[in-house]
Amino acid sequence: MFDSGVIADFVRNWGYLAVLCGSIFEGEVVLITASAFAAFGYLSIYKIFIVAFITTVITDQVLFFLGYKLGTDWAVKRFPKVQKLRDKVFSLLHKMDIFFIFAFRFIYGIRTVSPLIIGSAKIRPSRFIIFNIFSGMCWAFICCFLGYTIADVVMDGKFDSMPAIIAISVIIAIIFGLTTLLHKIKKK
Repeated sequence: MFDSGVIADFVRNWGYLAVLCGSIFEGEVVLITASAFAAFGYLSIYKIFIVAFITTVITDQVLFFLGYKLGTDWAVKRFPKVQKLRDKVFSLLHKMDIFFIFAFRFIYGIRTVSPLIIGSAKIRPSRFIIFNIFSGMCWAFICCFLGYTIADVVMDGKFDSMPAIIAISVIIAIIFGLTTLLHKIKKK
């Protein structure tokens, strides 16, 4: 598709670094795009998955332990009004910790700060590690699958194929799940 172009050379040379950087921050778009380039044959989907999975898990573990170590006492001392809100958030977090540990990675805008908050709430590290690994694996797989499948479907033009139907179903399920989650959070 881009065989002799500058874009193809750029993707081949910098694609995995972009996946690594994107996985540190909110990198769904980077991961889906890299996976699409894998469908075109410029990158390896397996390497993309491994880089994204390992990077996101390690980043979130570091942020969790940073939050665990620092806590929130420093913020409460500087801003005493924060304590009530902190207590409410931590109470809710302890009730829904497994769900939140799994889901935060899929909610745009809170992914980077969430491990800090979870650590500050003193959720057990062993509990976070287990669900962080599982969530990281699911996140990397879903993003890789969507990017690869969407590019493959667009290249072939087979929108009624099983991978296309699964990709569309996953997108709809994620949107529905996030909408339901946000609705429940607003109620509480």
